[in-house]
Amino acid sequence: MKEGITDTIAAVATAPGPGGIGVIRISGPDALAVGLKLFKPGIDGLKERYFHLGRITSPEGELLDRGFLVFMKGPGSYTGEDVVELHCHGGPLLLRQVLSAALSAGARAALPGEFTKRAFLNGKMDLAEAEAVSDMITAETGLSLAAARGRLEGGLSRKAAAIKDPLVRLLARLEAELDFPGEEVDSLPDEAMSASISAAMESILMMLKTFDEGAALREGVKSIILGRPNAGKSSLLNVLLQEERAIVTELPGTTRDVIEAVLDMRGIPVRLMDTAGLREPCDRAEAIGIKLAREKTAEAGLVIYVADLSGVFDEDLAVLEGLAGKKLVIAANKKDLPGARTEEAEKAFAGRPLVFISALQEEGIEELKDLVYREVAGHPAGAYPAAPGELIASARHRDCLSGSLRALGRALEAARSGLPREFVAADIREAVGSLGAITGETTPDDVLEIIFSSFCIGK
Repeated sequence: MKEGITDTIAAVATAPGPGGIGVIRISGPDALAVGLKLFKPGIDGLKERYFHLGRITSPEGELLDRGFLVFMKGPGSYTGEDVVELHCHGGPLLLRQVLSAALSAGARAALPGEFTKRAFLNGKMDLAEAEAVSDMITAETGLSLAAARGRLEGGLSRKAAAIKDPLVRLLARLEAELDFPGEEVDSLPDEAMSASISAAMESILMMLKTFDEGAALREGVKSIILGRPNAGKSSLLNVLLQEERAIVTELPGTTRDVIEAVLDMRGIPVRLMDTAGLREPCDRAEAIGIKLAREKTAEAGLVIYVADLSGVFDEDLAVLEGLAGKKLVIAANKKDLPGARTEEAEKAFAGRPLVFISALQEEGIEELKDLVYREVAGHPAGAYPAAPGELIASARHRDCLSGSLRALGRALEAARSGLPREFVAADIREAVGSLGAITGETTPDDVLEIIFSSFCIGK
């Protein structure tokens, strides 16, 4: 156990709400003593990782439930400490009573993420793997879960180490030259030094290119469906969700409020928002709906713009001009109509991501999903530039890599300019430190507090 951890913590480890089974997790040096104060009868010949059946009571002996006690001795536990789990029925009130009993018996209430934080501090996992624990809990699609699982298994950590380790060897070589001038330490040629730095920079750039996709898998993408009235926005939402979430009529202005739903789009959790049609409002309610649509557009990371192939596109183009800088997909709807103006649409929307669909006939929907994935991830679905577990998924990881890249850029410039190698070594040392922060080797305590405070209590 890491020095300084002397208290014992407890929390409900199962999800909120009623359930067949509930678990109280206790971790720390006094975990077994706390657990045995609540478990009757006493256990002779306690076995590790064995379900002992008995009565769970308050410290004063009041019966709370019948259940199991399981003991896992550190360091062979999730946290690396002694851990006791009390398994009882999963009623919320009952779990609160058992937790209260554990606190009365000498434990304190665990903070959010404190069990996983202790696992990190005790060397059971690195920081990138610890963050993946939270990502697995919150994953909304199969691909999101696979990416989080890959990080938990060390995919991202190994990728960072593959860049960092050669830099550490280069730094050791440079520091040996600086520490032992005139000794029998061969000087590294400038070309070889520059080549090593450049190779590391190229690898970091490749990792940074995966951020859009990784962040989309981890956090989801806010996407808004925009278009003129009666273009088919609500029909498209219903088709994508395969359920009637939005009212569809031939009357313009039917949608007044913002309708939201989450969709698995090729593995990316897309938070779709259907909005009022963009036009001059006919009444106050529609005006509020259009105002909400414009506000939600500012928040959205992706716009799915529905254009009506039965009309002209001048108003559509005027709206699109105001969306410069937004990730955008144009879904040209009603291609099933005899007079669908597909050729005119190709000319009007040239240079923009465009797909022809029929929301009524459910045609072109799979192509739309492919196009959305490509615009979000930067490549077609399935054509992964890296394994899902190696994708950069958080702003913290991105910032660590960007900091390392900047330091290496200075090191390369210093090396090519013929500056003293002390300058090169200092910049490489900073780059190594930034890479080490990904796995927690060089992460300040205040940053750790922020990371683990976002976890749920009991994990």
